[in-house]
Amino acid sequence: MNSRRCPTRWESGLTLCLQDINSSHRQSASLPNIMSQGRLRGHDVRTTISRIPVEYRHIAGFTLLVTYIVMLLGAYTSAIGAGLSCPDWPTCYGTWVPFLQPEIIANSPYSALQIFAEWAHRGLAMMAGVLIVGTTLGAWVTHRNTPIVKWSATAALALLPLQVILGGLTVTEDLQPIIVTTHLGVAILILLCLLTTFLVAYLRR
Repeated sequence: MNSRRCPTRWESGLTLCLQDINSSHRQSASLPNIMSQGRLRGHDVRTTISRIPVEYRHIAGFTLLVTYIVMLLGAYTSAIGAGLSCPDWPTCYGTWVPFLQPEIIANSPYSALQIFAEWAHRGLAMMAGVLIVGTTLGAWVTHRNTPIVKWSATAALALLPLQVILGGLTVTEDLQPIIVTTHLGVAILILLCLLTTFLVAYLRR
């Protein structure tokens, strides 16, 4: 604090030195104090997350399970010939929920089961994408000292945009074999990354 005396004024028996107050404010806003406050906030975030009853390995395991179900549902959709039952992308017949418009189902060359399988596959894939983002963020917060957990989850997230693009091309390019095969290959890589994330997080619990 600046020891130099400054003009004062009396209010309710208290002497206020504006210069001293400004000097104190400048000290509190110094770079070391800001960095220290940042570390405290980061510690508070990690502490809050650590108090959540669901552990990270549970989240990683759930993400792995949902991603696996997406792959199974995709295989089922292909097996029943429903890969193009939603002819546009990302919507289905120009709407997000085609079952709210019965005339769409009635006029489609595909059955309601086929349309539902493709529609459910897309919806579950979107859910899996959100879970992968959360799993990656959680890895960097809760396992920041475990590189294999962080980077395997990050690899899954990095592959996610490519998988989304391939999913769209699968429909718009009328199930071209090379695109369908690549789409499956990237899905397997994402599944392996998530499996690595889960197993290492589980073993290090």
